[in-house]
Amino acid sequence: MKLTCTQENLAHALSVVAPIATKGGTLPILSNVLMEAGEGTLKLSATNLEIGVTAHVRGKIEQEGTFTVNGRLFSDYVGLLGHDTVTLALSGENLEIRSGPARTKIHGQAAEEFPVIPTITAGPVITTSSSDFNEALSQVLFSASTSDARPELAGVLIIFEEKTITLVGTDSYRLAERKIELSAPAASKQSIIVPLRAASELARILAHSEGDFSISFSENQVLFSVGDVEFLSRLVSGTFPNYQEIIPKNSTTKVAIDKEPLVRAIKSASLFCRQGLNHVSFQFSSDRIMVSASASALGENTIELPAKIEGADCDIVFDYRYVLDGLSAIRSSEVQIQLSGSTSPGVFTPNKSDGYLYLVMPIKQ
Repeated sequence: MKLTCTQENLAHALSVVAPIATKGGTLPILSNVLMEAGEGTLKLSATNLEIGVTAHVRGKIEQEGTFTVNGRLFSDYVGLLGHDTVTLALSGENLEIRSGPARTKIHGQAAEEFPVIPTITAGPVITTSSSDFNEALSQVLFSASTSDARPELAGVLIIFEEKTITLVGTDSYRLAERKIELSAPAASKQSIIVPLRAASELARILAHSEGDFSISFSENQVLFSVGDVEFLSRLVSGTFPNYQEIIPKNSTTKVAIDKEPLVRAIKSASLFCRQGLNHVSFQFSSDRIMVSASASALGENTIELPAKIEGADCDIVFDYRYVLDGLSAIRSSEVQIQLSGSTSPGVFTPNKSDGYLYLVMPIKQ
């Protein structure tokens, strides 16, 4: 194997695949990145047996071949090279790297020991904007459960309908939903659950990738493709709860308020929460909101904010962390809040609908 490519393209591809290469445990080769040189490109692959990612680097292939080297070491080293051409050549059990005055050898392993990354050859293909999808993913990821007690909640639900994709995350204490438009209509309504770790890695990759974005899936796997990168993940088996049942259909109190003053008020009140608790009280009445918290060992804090309020007065208590998470995901400067009493969920949305909805369960006193 021998090839030449640019440092910039190689470093970018390695930044995509190398983080998937983990400590191999009983399979040390999982710490490696697979290199496959042929047909004018260098294909880099990594897997942890649940996630598989490949990236392609254009280059001059002088001799085809395959090899594996430690992903983290390879990526870190190439990232330190100057913006110059890089020559990679296989020499026995070592990968020789040449760039400018630098000469390096990295010990590796034969490619035959590397696990085969499966492919999806059939199934529907859905296309949409990669930037829109990544934004939607970032708005729901934090709401997914980090516990494996209910595997179906430890992932992101993706619903494909005729003209939209809906992404949903929930841990049963809060829920986030974002709808985006499809580039082309879907053939039929279907849904999948992508594991949280895979969804997080996908968000990382999409944040630094450009190009056409497509999704295809089978019964057990999903493939995301963007530009020269392919990302494969297993799917979570099981049934996602019918989350729409907990979203209130009507409200008795409607609120419109500037987001930034509300965020500052909540952060101020959070300093006075009782140790081990994250309770912040919200009083909605007339044309104002009172945000408060108190603890005998610390003191108390109350902030009054002007707001546009329609409907009944409402006193409610939320975990301030969940409210702040939702507010940070809302892109508009003004937020709408809909309430249906102190024991029903609060629904937070942008002042102008962009398909995003965030729901927080109250803390019953």
